[in-house]
Amino acid sequence: MDAIQLLVESRYGIYVPQAFAKNYDMSKWNNIDQDDLNILHKGPWDNDLYWETWETVLNNATYTNQDHTWYLHQDGDLFAVCDTMMTNEEYRNFYGEDIWADV
Repeated sequence: MDAIQLLVESRYGIYVPQAFAKNYDMSKWNNIDQDDLNILHKGPWDNDLYWETWETVLNNATYTNQDHTWYLHQDGDLFAVCDTMMTNEEYRNFYGEDIWADV
């Protein structure tokens, strides 16, 4: 998997969380409760917990292989991002700052 992987395009709008939950194998993602998946599968309508649940998933979900861990990042589109695999140029283009900006 690349350092930056597009998962769900922003054209899905309010259904980005639902599309993520429905279109990806959640057994490969860590730190996502089944109850949270059930809420996301229902979608945003008549679902008071949808956005709160999505925030929890965004802040906690990880995908890990043997060497690296990806986190979710949403800025319109939804991405899986592995900062440790990014070059400084990729990081700058994605986040708008250099990797070592705080050093």
